Amino acid sequence: MKIKIMSVALGLACLLNAEDAQDYTLQKVEASANKMDNQAESWRSEEIQNYQGSRTVISNKQLKETANQTIDEALQNITGVQVRDYSGTGILPKISFRGFGGAGNGHSNTGMILVDGIPVYGGPYSNLELAIFPVTFQAVDRIDVIKGGASVQYGPNTFGGVINIVTKEIPTQWENQVAERVTIWGKDTGSPFRKNGEPVANNMLFDTYLKTGGMVNEHFGVQAQANYVGGQSFRENSDTSVQNYMLDAIYKINASNNVKMYYQYYTYRAKDPGSLSTADYLKDRFQNKRPNNQDDGVAKRFGVVYNNYFGDTDKVGGHFSFTYFTHDMTRNFTIDNNYNKTNYTTAATDVTDNVRRFVVNGVEPKLNLAFGTQSVRQTLTLGGRFLTEDIYFHGYKDTLATHAIADKPQVYHNNYIALYISDELSFLDGALTVTPGIRNETLNYTYHTTMPKTVTNHRIDNQFNPALNIGYKPIKDLLLYANYNRSFIPPQVGDINGTSTNYVTGFQTTEAGLRYFFNEKFSVNANYFAIFADNYRIGKFATDPVSAISQGLELEAYYSPIEALTLHAAYTFTDARVSNHKYHSGTNGGTVDVYGKEIPYVSPHQFVFDALYTLGQTTMGISSYYYSPAYSDILNTVSENSTETAGKLPWYWVWNAQVSRTLWKSGRQSISGSLAMNNIFNMKYYFRGIGTSPAGRQPAPGRSVTAYVSYNF
Repeated sequence: MKIKIMSVALGLACLLNAEDAQDYTLQKVEASANKMDNQAESWRSEEIQNYQGSRTVISNKQLKETANQTIDEALQNITGVQVRDYSGTGILPKISFRGFGGAGNGHSNTGMILVDGIPVYGGPYSNLELAIFPVTFQAVDRIDVIKGGASVQYGPNTFGGVINIVTKEIPTQWENQVAERVTIWGKDTGSPFRKNGEPVANNMLFDTYLKTGGMVNEHFGVQAQANYVGGQSFRENSDTSVQNYMLDAIYKINASNNVKMYYQYYTYRAKDPGSLSTADYLKDRFQNKRPNNQDDGVAKRFGVVYNNYFGDTDKVGGHFSFTYFTHDMTRNFTIDNNYNKTNYTTAATDVTDNVRRFVVNGVEPKLNLAFGTQSVRQTLTLGGRFLTEDIYFHGYKDTLATHAIADKPQVYHNNYIALYISDELSFLDGALTVTPGIRNETLNYTYHTTMPKTVTNHRIDNQFNPALNIGYKPIKDLLLYANYNRSFIPPQVGDINGTSTNYVTGFQTTEAGLRYFFNEKFSVNANYFAIFADNYRIGKFATDPVSAISQGLELEAYYSPIEALTLHAAYTFTDARVSNHKYHSGTNGGTVDVYGKEIPYVSPHQFVFDALYTLGQTTMGISSYYYSPAYSDILNTVSENSTETAGKLPWYWVWNAQVSRTLWKSGRQSISGSLAMNNIFNMKYYFRGIGTSPAGRQPAPGRSVTAYVSYNF
């Protein structure tokens, strides 16, 4: 049956081969492609200037020289993106977009996350959480973030935005790199030294990176990367081990045709100290009182992309691509039965391994065709996707007294067919661009379990996602834009809020703004956004889905008064609230209407600032981010309650600084190094209810120092 469906999908896709309501590429490019995103000032590129929506590219220089320890840390500098970093290692990022996704288990389920243009969710449709995140910081080249107007090309879960993490490209000449990063974490609750006369102690995390590769000849190139992260994070007993192996290759058949390939093997294991009671947090916020809990996982990813460039895009021409990708990911969260408590004086009686395996196969053909007259130019984008998910759930419960093992198996066999089309119409010599588009998704679910009895359920659903982008340039350097798109979150097998009903969450997203670029020195982007949600589930904070609206303002500016100095500042205001009358249990019994209540884990005010200054061979960088207080429950409880499951989260403002320098250079050989300090002022703040810690305070990283050295040859 799957073969027949696949044949139909591919046949239709050849006729209806589509892209987004606005065509842009979020894939890793080959060695000869335009490298604008590698430049320090990617905000100056025409691609960013002409993008009809909110978009930010974190360039390689910004990524590596403004004291970013992890991808989490770098994403803190994006308007509308909020990150709750509780690990300090980047292995399980908790990312939310524009007011959605911070509640519940917080596993980054409100934005499409890509690596080199390929989805990395375990189940790209039915398990939208980054329970395994197969990326390491040193393998990343840049990060491209768009918000709004992306639902036609990328399908579900794009109402907030798309993050594309681009790994290092195959260089034109053969290159080798050996690099080491060492992070030393400070300890105790408020000072660099332990209290009560205890000796000074620090945790250390090591990050070793190896790379070799380049073009062997004019037709063939290959690159291998290996990244090892091991040691301790900032918590006591926070052993962490990550291995990431990547192989990339390109075969340039001729000037018009090429084939790209990647293979990745990623594995990790890390202790999960989780939350602390308030008393324990105040005593030593970095201690670990949950020794049984840990996370681990394995990801095997493979993909092939064929590209064909044809014709003359000034007359009739374009680009056809065909992508096949697959991954086999397994993750396991090991937790004991004390996970939802803050009093750990009672020994655990059982430990459960929550094992999930995801096997995904997908094909995506896509055609961009440019044509038209002098008065009207068109870029027609046609595309399709056929994707299968085979998902295996197991919950192995080990009763510690008898070591009796109980299993709760579940199996899902899902497949999805998408067809999409958009047409970019350009008038007035490119001054006015109108891009309508539409995408259709067919969702086919099969669920099977044998415990406590054999049950098999089927479900089929269809979703239509229209989109419209408009861009107008009254003058050369000023772009006015507006966009609308519909997106959705499909039924999730994880079913975060514990109900047995699978809801489709629908989103209507609107955005309007302007981007002004002046004289290579100054660029500003300002936009208003509004997202309307139906059947939105906010995790354990609400027993039933709600309607919600999130609206706000994003301001972002780059200023380069002199060539050696670049300043970047941004501010986001987000007002995310329940927009219908729903009643939920109150803290003192009875029910409370939550209409107008703020959505948990949304900081209404967010401010970021970073700067880069280069003097000779030395670059000095700083970065900072401010989050205003946020609620941690749907009732908007201000004071921490007796069970420590609710209470307002504190504001925090974190500052980081780094000095980088080329230490030695001779021909193609060089040695570079850097020294960074993160959370310079040792800001104390915490989260609540993230991951496997529904109660108590989950501490954020304190002060740390990172030394880095790299030998390139």
